[in-house]
Amino acid sequence: MASAYQKIEEGIVSPEDLNDPALARIIITTGNDIPGRQIDSIVGIVGAETALGMSIFKDIANSFRDLFGGRSKTVQTAVRDARTVCMIELRREAIRLNADAIIAIKIDFSELSTGGSGGILFVAATGTAVKLAD
Repeated sequence: MASAYQKIEEGIVSPEDLNDPALARIIITTGNDIPGRQIDSIVGIVGAETALGMSIFKDIANSFRDLFGGRSKTVQTAVRDARTVCMIELRREAIRLNADAIIAIKIDFSELSTGGSGGILFVAATGTAVKLAD
C-alpha cells in the first residue's frame, strides 16, 4: 500500500503540499457552516479520489489479524494516507476555484477485489467550495 509520502514520489502530491500555507488556509469541515464565519457564496462542488493497491501478502496478514482479532495497522495507515491525499486534492480544487473553504465534506471508502493478487482501496471525497464574507 502506498503511503501519502509514496504518493509524493509518484507525483500525485508534492512534498510542498503537506506543508503548503496556501493549502493550509483553506478551511475544511464536514459541517454545513463555519462557526464565526459567514458564507458569502457557493463556488461549486469539488471532489477528489485516490486508489491504493493492496498486495496479496498484506491481505494475508490482515486475514490472520481479522481471524484472531486486533487492529490492522496496514489498513489503518492506508485509509489515513488515502484520506490525506484526498484532502490535499480537495484543497487544490478550492484554490483553483478561488474558494476560501470547503463545507459538507463527505468521504467514502470502498475496497475493490482484483482477484487473487490483492485488492484496491478506493477513497473518494466531495464537498462544497464556498467563498467566505470578509
